Amino acid sequence: MYQTQLLKIKIRAGKTAAVIEFIRSLRARKDLALEALRREGMVVETMFLERRDDGDYLYYYAKARDLTLANQVNMEATDALTLEIRNFVAETWGHIVSPEPLLDLDLIQEETAVRTPPRRKTTKAPSSAPAPHALAG
Repeated sequence: MYQTQLLKIKIRAGKTAAVIEFIRSLRARKDLALEALRREGMVVETMFLERRDDGDYLYYYAKARDLTLANQVNMEATDALTLEIRNFVAETWGHIVSPEPLLDLDLIQEETAVRTPPRRKTTKAPSSAPAPHALAG
């Protein structure tokens, strides 16, 4: 079972361009960002931008087995990317609201099980036999 969180974040006035630029930079550093997600136990992290007359908002959607633990691991991390993200948050995020979840359905575990076939037990081939193809499993 996963926990889900949605945050509605008011972007500080004049900071929307910086938010967009920073999020684009995360896409360019996808490997580092995914490494941080794995370390935190996150399975989904998504951000949306909404531009409104009263200001711009960032919607942050996340899923993890344990959101409290994910946050704790994040707060204890000292890698360069995490420190940069903390700086970004401090400079650009204003008021944050966490709406009440009413429904949370997903097929993440089911999809993972379908895409990951069970591993077969293999035995070492005799030295005279040709090596098995890497894709043969």
